[in-house]
Amino acid sequence: LEFRRVLFRSGSTGRYDLVVGADGIHSKVRDLVFGTAQAPQDMGQAVWRAIVRRPPEVQARYMFFGPRSKAGFNPVSREEMYVFLVQTGHPRLRDDELAPVMRGMLADFGGLVAEVRDQIQRPERIAYRPFSSMLLPAPWYRGRVVLVGDAAHCPTPQMASGAGMAVEDTIVLSELLGGELSLEAALEQFMARRYERCRLVVDASCQLSEWEKHPGTPGADPVGVLAKANAALAAPI
Repeated sequence: LEFRRVLFRSGSTGRYDLVVGADGIHSKVRDLVFGTAQAPQDMGQAVWRAIVRRPPEVQARYMFFGPRSKAGFNPVSREEMYVFLVQTGHPRLRDDELAPVMRGMLADFGGLVAEVRDQIQRPERIAYRPFSSMLLPAPWYRGRVVLVGDAAHCPTPQMASGAGMAVEDTIVLSELLGGELSLEAALEQFMARRYERCRLVVDASCQLSEWEKHPGTPGADPVGVLAKANAALAAPI
């Protein structure tokens, strides 16, 4: 590979053969290389995540479906988990509104959700984020710059696969760049191995989001879509 000199804002320099943009859905690298027309799409939903104490009986990921939203638990340590809630719409809220609003939406649920609901008190322990999604048309590279992860393909969190796809990108890209291929050939193979797999996750996640926003849609089959997508993701990368 032929190395190129890079000048940083600090005034320091380095020599590199490739720039990898891994700076998320609001990627500045993407804007610089591909322009700002490739903007993420607002999906009309939001997700809440609040860290609480983990009851001993919660040993796996839980999901509950209520009349207005779905909620669940995701353990993050032996002592803690986060309660998540998916909401249609995403009003702007002040920090001091987060905890009471989230508790109010969780009032639809009983059982374990009700038992932990009152722990949701501190806004700094709550993450409230609108859903956005995008899939950059292929190829995700131009010259000596390539995008990976959410910068190139950001699904909604319905399949909980966004971070996994980003990790897969870096594994495949590292493998190809560490071989004997030219840079152009390595990037071509990267796209051949990654595009359809990532497109499947983005499309399936967005479809699930649409069905959640419009319950009762004729022909809706979230279980079938999840099963088909998960079976495809079980294949080697």
